[in-house]
Amino acid sequence: MVDVAKYFLNFLRDESCGKCVPCRLGVDRMLEIITDITEGRGRPEQLSLLQDLAETVTEGSLCALGKTAPNPVLSTMRYFYDEYATHVEKKRCSAGVCKSLISYTIHPEKCEGCGICIKACPHNAVRGEKKKAHVINLLECRKCGICVTECKFDAIMVG
Repeated sequence: MVDVAKYFLNFLRDESCGKCVPCRLGVDRMLEIITDITEGRGRPEQLSLLQDLAETVTEGSLCALGKTAPNPVLSTMRYFYDEYATHVEKKRCSAGVCKSLISYTIHPEKCEGCGICIKACPHNAVRGEKKKAHVINLLECRKCGICVTECKFDAIMVG
């Protein structure tokens, strides 16, 4: 849901006419905070700042767009606050959509060493010998998720 709020803020930033300061600067600042959160730079104090800023934009904007622009943030924070907290405190995205917060690992007991993930990886990030557990080089991994979908043994863990 954090990514959903980010999506709508990206859209609203382009739709704002820029006439009133709360909408013009508020939407940009909310997007900046949510981007920090989705890229692993979020800090706990930003959550309350985001909430306060969203309420201020709602109250101070002149038109309906500005008054409703913070709704995606306010709604997702109200009903999915735990997702925001997980992004900030644990630097994890439970939905698996914030690429900066995702990492892939291969569970050695589940990996059969079939090589399908090696062949499927377009970035050559998976290595290993046949019939032995493979490993993912996190420096080369681009987090595309192809290895996860191709593994028939559910050996690749998303974390």
